[in-house]
Amino acid sequence: MQLNPEIRTGKPRRKLRPLIGLGLLCAVLGCGEGPPAEFSWRPSTTDMIPAAKKAVQEVMKESFGTPQQLVAWERMPVDFGGVRGDVAAIQTPGEFTLGLADPALASRVKSGMPIVWLTGPQAESKGTQTAKVESFDPKSLLLVSTGGEAAVGDKLLVGYGSQLQLGRVVYMKNCTHCHGVAGDGMGPTANYLNPRPRDFRLGIIKFTSTLSAERAARDDIHRIITNGIPGTYMPSFLLMAPEEKLAAVEYVRWLAMRGEMEKRLGDELADYNEVSLKSDIGKQEEAYQAAVKAGEKPEKPMGLPKALATSAASFKAYQEEDFPTIIDETADFLAETWQKADDPASLVTPQQSRVADSLESRQRGRRLYMSDRTKCYTCHGPLGRGDGGAVDDFWPKPGTTEKYAQRGLHDLWGNKLQPRDLTKGQYRGGRRPLDLYRRMFAGIKGTPMPAFGGTVLKDEEIWDLVNYVMSIPFESRTPSKPPTAAMASMPPESKVDH
Repeated sequence: MQLNPEIRTGKPRRKLRPLIGLGLLCAVLGCGEGPPAEFSWRPSTTDMIPAAKKAVQEVMKESFGTPQQLVAWERMPVDFGGVRGDVAAIQTPGEFTLGLADPALASRVKSGMPIVWLTGPQAESKGTQTAKVESFDPKSLLLVSTGGEAAVGDKLLVGYGSQLQLGRVVYMKNCTHCHGVAGDGMGPTANYLNPRPRDFRLGIIKFTSTLSAERAARDDIHRIITNGIPGTYMPSFLLMAPEEKLAAVEYVRWLAMRGEMEKRLGDELADYNEVSLKSDIGKQEEAYQAAVKAGEKPEKPMGLPKALATSAASFKAYQEEDFPTIIDETADFLAETWQKADDPASLVTPQQSRVADSLESRQRGRRLYMSDRTKCYTCHGPLGRGDGGAVDDFWPKPGTTEKYAQRGLHDLWGNKLQPRDLTKGQYRGGRRPLDLYRRMFAGIKGTPMPAFGGTVLKDEEIWDLVNYVMSIPFESRTPSKPPTAAMASMPPESKVDH
């Protein structure tokens, strides 16, 4: 499997395309037989008027490519792989000593890797470079290459995109049957699984170590791949080779950035949704006909052909004037937010050590659990069985007044949620006390689980709640009926068996 490198200039070829900066096209072969894999498109993209749909799809293909032709867009904060260096000394034409800032990176350079020249004569023909490593001695750093001659000081990249390439192979082999080629959670087995596989395209990973407003850190995704998620169909890949896990982490992040880019562009172009436009025109026509039948003389609404033509003309002007800026700003936003997730300042770090797991701490935690400050019992139930009253309510969809058709809690992907049954002692985000602390401090992203840290509860109170929750699987459950909220005022010793 060999890379086909292509360096792009800093300017787009057409106005609608993003400022790529340094990009690389990684040619990746499909896995197995059958038709080649394809990235699925969001309905918000496929429902657009033709011109808008074409514009978005072209931006996405140029910025991220296809499953067979992955684009390593250096603007995104992804470790695409590769080693940067320069020509330290010329031995013979095509044979030179590779200069590396960190000699330890020499072990990453392998025969057959592509060479991307950043400076010098060979960098001028950016789209046609075919240079690659013919042989390399990691001790002497002597590199023999195919392609043209180099000069001392010329800068190069060896194997750029190799990490993304490996990640794609690992993902297609181990993950795509559940999470889908595009990371949309629509793999072949997805409809048979409950809970459903995660759709990465919102840019949201549920169980993280980061603050509630931040994306998932690399360590979060690595931990999930390594440990799996208890109580779900997400298995542990503990025995996967370390380099494969690291590559899979980068590929999942890349898929999430790709999906979030498409979603945000779709949100920006919501006015050019053909399905919505047809629906609006249909409603206007129905209202017009009803008014005519009532004997009124209403103004005849715009017909569908004219409405589509007007929308297309409007988009043409938008595409030339505003769309390039939107692309640029969206890319900047994604790069900043995903990079920030790995900033130590984004990590949820307790300011106080864990409170001793004592009877008194558990009792304090239990009172918090049953209090109106946290209202834990409304979802998880008075006894922690996941049967709180919230599961019987009809809840509104996020950002709307429309309610879900089914009773109970839902996540941002529209999946129905059952609050965790704490009596089982099984925690999907990890069972370390620190894991529970982070769930309580920052909530669970994409779900109704709220964040208590920094405002609702102090550090020591969160630790008390952690101690109580971790004791729930060992409590005595003699009451025949679940107690009510009045239980909060009763002596906790009467209901907790230690």
